[in-house]
Amino acid sequence: MLALVDPVHGANQADLVAQLGLRNVRETTWAHGVDLIAEVAHSGEERFSTTVITPAIEGWTLIVGAWCGLPYLTRTDLVTNLCQQLSSEFGRAQAYFHSEQNDGEAWLIAEGSAVIRRWIAEYPELAMGEPFGVARRLLDAFGIPGKPEDLDPEDDLTSSCAATWGDCDAPTVAAESSLDPEQIGPDTGASGIVLVADTV
Repeated sequence: MLALVDPVHGANQADLVAQLGLRNVRETTWAHGVDLIAEVAHSGEERFSTTVITPAIEGWTLIVGAWCGLPYLTRTDLVTNLCQQLSSEFGRAQAYFHSEQNDGEAWLIAEGSAVIRRWIAEYPELAMGEPFGVARRLLDAFGIPGKPEDLDPEDDLTSSCAATWGDCDAPTVAAESSLDPEQIGPDTGASGIVLVADTV
């Protein structure tokens, strides 16, 4: 399961490690980093203890781990503030959460310290900004002019639209806004080292 990808445009690993206050930073491999994040993600409160930082991929540096997980309510405001801060310094920052077990979809797009859109499927009341891109096109296809967080969950049109949200999951939004996280792995072409670090 890919818990979260937080790409930060224009930032290198050293910048991010310093900005985030990460500690015990050490080199790892793609394969070990993926396995470690999957293992830590299922370890209760320890799930927030570790993150992996990739080398730049098409101009984006990725921070991977539940530590950045928007749907964890103890982390939502922290991740939002983090993306605002990073986008203020580096231009753009994005956070994504996707579960292959259908128990979570979330994304946050920030530019120049402003949240353009935050959507957490399990908590629509926490949405910020306006839907755009693939999310807007899906709503338009159903003739829904507003935002999904404003819809009556009991309405038939809402139910019909919700049944197709699989066409608008976090990896789809990420692919349109930055990188497709499902295409990133040990064979991804990137120069540099993969780091693993303990969070504060």
